Amino acid sequence: MANFDIDWRVWYKEHLSTTEKVAEECFRDGDRWWIGQCNQVPYELLDVLYKNMEKYNDIFMMYNCMCQPADIMFDRESKKHFRMNSMFCVPLERLSGEMGIMEYAGANYDQLDQAPFAYGCDKLAIHCCPPDENGWCNCGGYGVSVVKAIAQRPEIKLRVAFLDSTGQYPMPGDVEVTSVHITDFDYIVEAPTEMIAVPAAEPQDIDKKIASYIMPYINSGDKLQIGFGGLGEEVLSNLKGIGQFEIFSEVACDNMAQLCREGVITKITACSPGACSEEFFKFCSEDSRAKLVGVEYGLNPFYIMQQENLVAINAAFMCDLIGQVCAEAQGLQPYSGTGGSFAYVYGATRAKNGRSFICIRSTYTDHDGVTHSNIVPWLPEGSVVTTLKNFVMYLVTEWGVADVFCNTLKDRIRKIIQIAHPDFRQDLKKKICTSPLIEEEDFEGWDIMKIQEPKSR
Repeated sequence: MANFDIDWRVWYKEHLSTTEKVAEECFRDGDRWWIGQCNQVPYELLDVLYKNMEKYNDIFMMYNCMCQPADIMFDRESKKHFRMNSMFCVPLERLSGEMGIMEYAGANYDQLDQAPFAYGCDKLAIHCCPPDENGWCNCGGYGVSVVKAIAQRPEIKLRVAFLDSTGQYPMPGDVEVTSVHITDFDYIVEAPTEMIAVPAAEPQDIDKKIASYIMPYINSGDKLQIGFGGLGEEVLSNLKGIGQFEIFSEVACDNMAQLCREGVITKITACSPGACSEEFFKFCSEDSRAKLVGVEYGLNPFYIMQQENLVAINAAFMCDLIGQVCAEAQGLQPYSGTGGSFAYVYGATRAKNGRSFICIRSTYTDHDGVTHSNIVPWLPEGSVVTTLKNFVMYLVTEWGVADVFCNTLKDRIRKIIQIAHPDFRQDLKKKICTSPLIEEEDFEGWDIMKIQEPKSR
């Protein structure tokens, strides 16, 4: 732990090193490392390791999302020497995973305080801010969420700091939850970089349609959990004129800052930025209405369920007619990860006046141009189930909303068919009636072809 008995400036000078020296002296066969999140990842270190990969064997490196490419992720020869494991997949991980290189995670974000240590991680290398006047190195927008969960943990026996004076924005807050003291680092490398910004996705027409079904359920005074992407951006853009809101979420999105300036959003509490520009990092570092918190708070289901009037909005790929949801893979092909969805899907069901929405596009078109339903009578063999049926509250497609929370299996089936694409509803009914779950006569009085319109306020 931090050594306050010595001058931290002396420690800094004595432990100043280079990337090459870190690669040579700190990496041993069988090592288990945590290497940060997004722009915290020491890409320059990965490049040195890759160039000298023949020297290494069975090096396991866990991280969360890369936002710039690294050769180690796209050369199958590297698999003989390194195991790369991401807690979530964005485009670079998907490419690497499809090549059979990167390994997909099997843990939620609320398990970030457990997942690295399940593999015995005891070494850490991250980008962070240079020390302040007292020697504390702020871990920046992407790093503060795991300061207590990972960076300060006693299980970590060796720490490497890549001090980044230009690529990291320090986040406000108590140093005990935002920073690591310079004397906790065994190796120090000065490594300024450019700020990496991830552009937000523009809403598509289908996002606008799905959002139109959700908006009537959102009221002034609610706390919102919204993922980054077109749907989240569309929901945020529709908040004006309804009232005032708070954000209590896994991620913060770019246009939350502007809504905060306009008074629509009164407070932002999130674990990390999502798709955010440098402008948002600056806003978050300067405006007291925005606060980035650790996963032990912002992704803990037991804290989340204490947030009254919480509205959780999450996306998925597929569901079956009893409400089992696949949100991280398309069949057996992993795509993203569980992320923080479970904590909020579950937490919202337990929160006072909580509402949880899982949003699915009703169809997809394959490479041959054939359209298929994303709502299926039963999940295909091998499907990766992200959300168990009993935790699902509202299912939403561009065809409507199905409230299935605590419903019987028959009621679930009847309601979910009504939000499938109309072209597939009769076939879904026919197939599910071949199962023991429901019979043809159970549909008497139900118009499965009924077209829903969004509720009015």
